[in-house]
Amino acid sequence: MKRKVVSTVAAAGLVLTLSFGLPSQSFAEVSPADPVIIAAASKVVSITNSYKTGQVNPAYIPYDTGGWKGKLYPVSKQAVDGGYLVIYSGTVTCSGYCAVPQTVSPK
Repeated sequence: MKRKVVSTVAAAGLVLTLSFGLPSQSFAEVSPADPVIIAAASKVVSITNSYKTGQVNPAYIPYDTGGWKGKLYPVSKQAVDGGYLVIYSGTVTCSGYCAVPQTVSPK
């Protein structure tokens, strides 16, 4: 009987000792207004620039916003009064963790 009690106490002590070394995980509430930070590899970005008649639009424009970096190239050109609009588009990559807006449904 004494051996059984000692074995039980030793086993319980071992379980408690091992459980203190395990990491604990907490779950934070996310509100819809908070941006969610996720690791993302790439995304497509488009920007529209306006130019006056006679002004030369660049072959590409650099993009460096919120951790996202890359080059945007002209994909369309549209004449407007006194000039034209150029839409630049391209794939940019994330250098680290980049903010990405995400809609979170309330529980």
